[in-house]
Amino acid sequence: MNRDICISLIIGLKSGSYEDFDKLYAIYSDMLYGFVLNLTKSPSEAEDILQETFLRVWQTRAKISEDKSFKSYLYTIARNLIIDSFRDQMKSVAFEEYINSEAYQSYTENCVEESIDFDEFQRVFEKAKRKLTERQLQIFELSRERELSISVIAETLHLSEKTVKNQLSLAMKTLRDELSYYYLFIFLFL
Repeated sequence: MNRDICISLIIGLKSGSYEDFDKLYAIYSDMLYGFVLNLTKSPSEAEDILQETFLRVWQTRAKISEDKSFKSYLYTIARNLIIDSFRDQMKSVAFEEYINSEAYQSYTENCVEESIDFDEFQRVFEKAKRKLTERQLQIFELSRERELSISVIAETLHLSEKTVKNQLSLAMKTLRDELSYYYLFIFLFL
């Protein structure tokens, strides 16, 4: 792209021109989407990050320098959003269970060539959660997903701490049993 045209579009963007913003989006969106998709491997996540990147461009348009590479600016925003997304995934309960699963341990210890898809694991994890009783699910989600302490859960649900611990232990056992069976089945037939 001609540098003078790009500078002209950036100046227009900085002054609040939606038309110049749209032109910059048209020029860079496909390339940026490909970059994000290559790293996230998820079309929906790539689309979300693409939209969030351009939203941030619009919100910070006054600070954009026409002397610096606009493309680098876009890629920096997108890269930071990808890193944030990966951090969020790593904080999720499903990811924690994935890392603790026998399948992942076997994968990392034995260097199995077939990779275990996190999205598939998350789908199976949600299915396994449906095997919990209503009370176990409630306690599990409060403990692992909302990160509440045993004492706070007990107070919130008007239960003893011992009951909460027992129900949480049963929930964890059920989930581990469900998930380990699933991955054992996959490894036997791959």
